[in-house]
Amino acid sequence: MTASERPWGRYGYCTLAGLFAACVLVQTYIAGMAIFVDPANWGLHRTFIHLFEIVPILMVLVAFLGRLSWPLRLFPIGLFALISVQYATAHAFGSMATAIHPVVAVVIFWLAVVATKRSWPRSDGAVSRAVRRTAD
Repeated sequence: MTASERPWGRYGYCTLAGLFAACVLVQTYIAGMAIFVDPANWGLHRTFIHLFEIVPILMVLVAFLGRLSWPLRLFPIGLFALISVQYATAHAFGSMATAIHPVVAVVIFWLAVVATKRSWPRSDGAVSRAVRRTAD
């Protein structure tokens, strides 16, 4: 943790990033259910995103209020932009753009995991080398 950083900010951010990553996994599972079990699950897939699409916005707020490093402030902005790409690709039926929808989901999950890992508070109060390196 840096001197100006607020501890609650790091814990809150890490919790939100982990929650977001878990929600992306659940969303992927629901899509799999729609493909392999019952197409009626597409309705749940379309609805579930509305429960967690606000999390990156909350992450930005926590990152700024908690005085976290700039990379941690930018991660959720990237996540939010990729969610917008997901909406665009989901509505591009019959085009090549639709095929990128699951690829973008993987990138969203990866970014959420990286954000969680980089914000993870260590027991000695330090932060990971990756965060310290980018904060300098």
